[in-house]
Formats: sequence, C-alpha cells, structure tokens
Amino acid sequence: MTADLHTLTGAYAAHALSGGERLAFERHLAACPACAQEVRELTETAARLGAAVAARPPAVLWERVRAEVVATRQLAPVAGRAERHRRVERGRALAGLRGGRRRLPPLLAAAAALLVAAVSVAALNLGLPGRSERPVDLVAAVLGAPDARRVVAALPGGPGQATVVVSRQQRRAVFQASGLAPAPADRTYQLWVVDRSGPRPAGLVEAGGGRVTRLLDGRVTGTEQVAMTVERRGGAKRPTSEPVVVVDLEA
Repeated sequence: MTADLHTLTGAYAAHALSGGERLAFERHLAACPACAQEVRELTETAARLGAAVAARPPAVLWERVRAEVVATRQLAPVAGRAERHRRVERGRALAGLRGGRRRLPPLLAAAAALLVAAVSVAALNLGLPGRSERPVDLVAAVLGAPDARRVVAALPGGPGQATVVVSRQQRRAVFQASGLAPAPADRTYQLWVVDRSGPRPAGLVEAGGGRVTRLLDGRVTGTEQVAMTVERRGGAKRPTSEPVVVVDLEA
C-alpha cells in the first residue's frame, strides 16, 4: 500500500478510475476506515448535487450533436493510441524506478479536483444557509438541512409520487416528483403554496416522465399545502384547474 492510494477517494467516488486502479483502491478501502468514510461522504454529496441540478436536456441538443459529429475530426487510429499508451506506461515505470511520486492522469486528476471542489462548495452552502442565492445552492441547503422533513403524496393513475422537502430553518421547500407524465403540448404543470390567504404561484415544472426537482418560489414555513395544477404555457396568476396532487405539509 502506498500513500498515493489515499489521494484517490475523489476519483473513485466519481467513477473515474481504470479497472486495475479501481481494484487496487477497493482492496485499500477494506483496510482504511478513513478513506472508506471519505468515499461515503463524497458519494452521498455527489448524489445530492446530481439530484439538485438534474434537468431534461433541450430537444435541439440531439440535432446539435449530429451536426458536430459530421464536422468533428475523428480519433487517431488504434495503433497510434496503443503506441501512446505504451509510452505513457514506460514513463510511469521510469518514474517509479526513480522513486518519484505517482501522479494521477490528467483526466482523473481533473475529475477528482472537480468533485472535491463541488463537495467544498456544497459544504460551505450547507453550513452557511444564506451565503448564496443560486437555486442549486438553495436546493442543496434545504435537502441537507438538519430539520429537513419529507412529506409524500401519491400521484393519481400510476406508481409515481410527489415529495415536498421542507425546512423551517431555511424557510424554503423543494418539490420532487417521480413518474410524472408530460403535460400536454400547450400546457405546463404549475406549483402553488396554499395557506389561509389562498394559493400563490410557486413555480413551473417541466416533466418528461422521469424525476424532477424544483425549488418552490418564495418562503415556506411548513404549515401550508403544496398543490400542482395543469395550466397554460407560461403559467397563471390563479389556479384554473383541479389539482393533480396536493401535499399537506402539516399532515
């Protein structure tokens, strides 16, 4: 076991290790509780960040990719890549003989650095709730709040469900849904926070049949109801249809 293995926690959590490196690091994990704990924390944070920023790609993305494929130069022949790989391996062997410290390949180093940076930013935002007003940071702050409370309601006509995560400490709430069918072409889902004074708009939801995550607009105390209706494109000032689902935060 070498000291280098301790530096691979970020790359392992980001699934950026090669087969051999992954096996060696997993053997190291079995004997290193500190690395095992760090991997668990990095993996959980990466999953939380992924859920917070998940978004459906725009429909034009595929057309852009197809256009770029035609104009983009392809990779070098396999023989050329094999020769470069042999040169890299020879360089690594020489570095080992000289007693030099093994360095991560640039791609793995970048992946590990990116994950560590993301975790650091998330930790700052979770520890200091008001530090940033970016939606992704507010979502992460609500989901990671010590007093976060989840209220679940079933979606009609299927196995899907709607979840509202509310934090009175943050005075914010996050709406999540799985198995939500797409709205009609000229309609959109709209969220509402309903209190004693009535419903107020809380944001639009774009659904493509998968999981959606949306920070509710405005403050939420945890004593309200969260409803979702189908409205015309662009949303409405007041609900014009019966709710698709209602989540009672006091239930």
